[in-house]
Amino acid sequence: MKHIFLKLENIFSNKLVQFASMLGLFLGYLADAISDEKVYLAFAVFILLILLVAIIDEMRKYNIYHTDVIHIPVVIRVDDNTDTNYVLETLLKKIEKEHNLHNYKENLLKYRGVNLDDFIFQYNGDLFDFKRLLSFAQIINYKINQTEKALKTRVLFHVAYYRRPSIAFMLGVIFRTEGVILYQNDDGGRTFQNVANVTSREYKEHVEKLEKYTLTEEINDKEDDTLLFIINSASHNVDPRVKSLRNYTNRATMTLKPQKVSRAQGEKIVKGTIPPEDNWAQYSQEIYTKIHDYRLQYKTIVIAHAMPEALAFLVGMAMENYWNIEITQYYNNDNVYLYNMQDIKFYF
Repeated sequence: MKHIFLKLENIFSNKLVQFASMLGLFLGYLADAISDEKVYLAFAVFILLILLVAIIDEMRKYNIYHTDVIHIPVVIRVDDNTDTNYVLETLLKKIEKEHNLHNYKENLLKYRGVNLDDFIFQYNGDLFDFKRLLSFAQIINYKINQTEKALKTRVLFHVAYYRRPSIAFMLGVIFRTEGVILYQNDDGGRTFQNVANVTSREYKEHVEKLEKYTLTEEINDKEDDTLLFIINSASHNVDPRVKSLRNYTNRATMTLKPQKVSRAQGEKIVKGTIPPEDNWAQYSQEIYTKIHDYRLQYKTIVIAHAMPEALAFLVGMAMENYWNIEITQYYNNDNVYLYNMQDIKFYF
């Protein structure tokens, strides 16, 4: 009970209390008109019962927002025009439906002082301006860390990132921990599906064999300490013949296998894309395993990719920022150098 009265405004803003106050005024005038002590007593008991229900309601809400997991939707938009407020509302509806919550945005602000509008991040600058891009990532990293420290309870971040997978590698480093749910948008950008619940380090566990990808190696110069690592996880593949990629003498290519999935209509073979209901952590495992193996053999790994944002995010979480890995971005019919994972620093 004492915690409730730490913020009396929570009591006074309760709709039942407000209703009881207005009703009390009306019943007070009515009791005066009747002039019967029993009526006074009955009305008083009725009002007190409403206030008791209001206090119990506040206690229940207090417990929800102080003892349970706090769900924080995070919207990150890079070089895209999908409305961020729409995406935030989409995530909120999913959270409220799955966890039986109501007015979550308003209540989180009321009981924990967390304004979810502060978790919308937009970058419309030059993708090749690394200093500015890194500052953008540093702001997100600072906000995430400060939120976890301030809430002092388990926080589950629901992340909807769109639209450049090359930047997702960088942003994944921020969330290199458990407690993240990743959403993938469709091609139109209007639908976001939950594709990965990160509750462990499963996404970076070593695998003995590849089940989701085929691996093709073309090693033509064993003295060369650079490897071009191509990830084909989309309906289109990376073209190794473009200007910036054609001269690499050592190349490894991971290409998505067709996947069999069971749906209401029966079994279906999905080609050129990752089924949203599949285990996306396994795809990350296989990619990360090969990157880990190759980094022991080569000084530099250059990544050219065609893949969904959420998967790039997962792989970024797995790789972190310790290895000499160069990320490229498809631009003007070429795969152009964007940044090195080792250059990602989150201190200011």
